[in-house]
Amino acid sequence: MTDATPPPRLPAWMRAGSPVMTYVGVGVGLLGFVLIFVAWGQVAGESQVYRQLPYLVSAGLTGLGLVMVGLTVINVAAKRHDEAERARQMDRLAGIVRELASNRDERETTQ
Repeated sequence: MTDATPPPRLPAWMRAGSPVMTYVGVGVGLLGFVLIFVAWGQVAGESQVYRQLPYLVSAGLTGLGLVMVGLTVINVAAKRHDEAERARQMDRLAGIVRELASNRDERETTQ
């Protein structure tokens, strides 16, 4: 005898139709841009390269990484949303096809 347990449900904010992950991605991307601008402001104030490099590495590259992570989160959220919408459309289409088939069968039996 197998114990069939249903798969765990995701919280509402993590489901495919929720816009929360898109907003998280936008927030992470904006934070990355803020870090890039902070690094630019600090680097612009220094005239010697050896003093510019710590700002570039610590804030600039971290900001670039956060922008890339934010864009990835937005991309994944959009694809999950599209997948959920496609599944809803396929379910609706399957229902319509079943209804048409049952109507056809009813007409054939009454004739």
